[in-house]
Amino acid sequence: MRAIRSALGRASLLPALAMLAVVVALNAWLQPHFFGRPSLESNIATFAPTILVCVAQAVVVLNRQLDLSVGAGVSLINCALAALPADLPGGGWSACVIGLALALALGAVNGALVAFLELPSLIATFATGAVWFGLALALMPQPGGAIAPGLGDLYGADWIGLPVPLLIVAAAMAVWVALGRHRIGRWIVAVGSSPGAAYQAGVPVRWATFGAYLTAWVLVFLSALTISAQTLSGDARLGQTYTLTSVAAVVIGGVSLGGGRGSPWGALLGALVLGIIANVIYFAGIPSIWQEFFKGLVIMAALGFMVSGQRRRVAA
Repeated sequence: MRAIRSALGRASLLPALAMLAVVVALNAWLQPHFFGRPSLESNIATFAPTILVCVAQAVVVLNRQLDLSVGAGVSLINCALAALPADLPGGGWSACVIGLALALALGAVNGALVAFLELPSLIATFATGAVWFGLALALMPQPGGAIAPGLGDLYGADWIGLPVPLLIVAAAMAVWVALGRHRIGRWIVAVGSSPGAAYQAGVPVRWATFGAYLTAWVLVFLSALTISAQTLSGDARLGQTYTLTSVAAVVIGGVSLGGGRGSPWGALLGALVLGIIANVIYFAGIPSIWQEFFKGLVIMAALGFMVSGQRRRVAA
C-alpha cells in the first residue's frame, strides 16, 4: 500500500483521486442508481469527449506548451463531418478518415508554428483557434447538417460486453501507455522537463514538440468524433467550453504547467472531477449559473495542492 501511495504521489495523482472520491460520493448520494449500469454508461458516453480533449491538452502541456485551439478544433472537425455529403462513398468510415486527416493537418499547423517558427504556444494557438472557429462558422453558420447515422449507432452500442465510449477512452489511454514506452513519448516529456538538457542529450527538440501536437490532435479528433456521434449534427460553437475545461482538468490532475511532470491519467481524473461536479450541481437542484463558481473552487483547491506539493519537494 505504501508503494502504491508513493507511486501515485510521484505521478501527482493523489489530490485528483481525493477530489474524485469526494464528488463521486456526493453524486452517489444525490443521484439514485448512480452505480447502476444504465447510469454509468450514460455518464461515460457524456464524459468521453471531455476526457479525450483533456488528455490531448495534457500531452501538449507535458511538453511545456499549451494549445488554446483544441475547443475550436473540435467544432471545426464536427462541422466538417456534418457538412459531408450523405452519399459519401464508404459512409461513416470515409467520414472518419477525412476527420482524422483534418485533425492531423490542424495539429501540424500548430506544431509547425510552435516547434519550427518558435512562436509562443499561447499566442500561436490562440490565433489558430480563432482561425479554426472562423472556418467552422463558414462551414456551418447555423447549427445543422447531418452526421452519418452509423456513427451514432456505433457509439451507443456495446462491444465485447463493454460500451463503445469506454473502449474509445481505454484505447486512447493504451496508445499513450505504448507511446510512453517508446522514445517519442520519452522525448516529449524530456523536452518538457528541460529543453536544454534534452538537446544536450541528443533529443530532436523541435520534432518532439511537433510530435506532441500531432499526438494531441489525434485525441482531439476522437473527442470531436464522440461528441458528433451524440449530437448527429454540426455546430460551430460546440467546442467553445472545451479549451478552458481541458486546461482546468490538467491542473486538477496534477500535470505541471511548467512541463515534464504529471501524466495524462491525471487529466483523465481531472475531466471526471469536472464532469461529476456538473452532475452534483444538477441533482442538488443548484442553478446552473453556479456551475462555473464551483469549478473555480475545485481548480483553486487543486492549485493549492500542487503548490504545497512543490514546496514539500523543494524542502526535501
